[in-house]
Amino acid sequence: MNLLVLLDFDGVIFNSAYEAYQVCEHLAKTNAGFRKAINFDEFMDFRRYVTNAWQFNRLYSKTSHIKDFATLPQMEIAVEDEEFARCFFIARQEIMKDPDWAKLMSPYPFFYELKKLISITPATFKILSTRDEISVKRTLDFFSTPEIEIYGQESLKEYDSKLALALDKGWVGDDVFTVYVDDMNYHLEPFQGQVDLCVHAGWGYDFSSYESYTQTQSFNMINGLVSLARNKKND
Repeated sequence: MNLLVLLDFDGVIFNSAYEAYQVCEHLAKTNAGFRKAINFDEFMDFRRYVTNAWQFNRLYSKTSHIKDFATLPQMEIAVEDEEFARCFFIARQEIMKDPDWAKLMSPYPFFYELKKLISITPATFKILSTRDEISVKRTLDFFSTPEIEIYGQESLKEYDSKLALALDKGWVGDDVFTVYVDDMNYHLEPFQGQVDLCVHAGWGYDFSSYESYTQTQSFNMINGLVSLARNKKND
């Protein structure tokens, strides 16, 4: 059995919300068009609806911020949102100059358990995230993670969705058993019926339900599949 586990980054293996908050705050301090009085609690209320960095503009912009956060998923990107995203990643590069930047990231217990499996079979795991690849790589390196393939914001620019990238890379098909783990239902839903198993990370930012997995359930399931795949290869 050829097993492939696709992992989202933010809200799945790392709680990176405070880092994103710091990036937005850094950006707001240098731009008169952004709101300045946003506390972390408000940011977190908004974060549960975010699937891409440009959407933070709808929280910080003085002219286009929204009050009903639940309407965010239905909004289409505008020119000023694109500009915000460009500035957001520049601001992240600025704060990443701090050698301790990665300490803003909080690994979930799921990550520490998963890292043991990654060290055994790194080719089984890939990161599929809307976060920029440089910050993903630096975080994984900081936490001594074995080398795995990373597909982030830069790779996704060529596609209209995470699923489109996965299909193009051949990660979905009869010859591979594919598991996709994401905390955002927006990203997970297109994979339903396309991959063998969709895992909603109930510990992340989006709303959880009875169909969501806990960290322990997710690890035990992936651990079992890795063991099964390795045993079949040894038969």
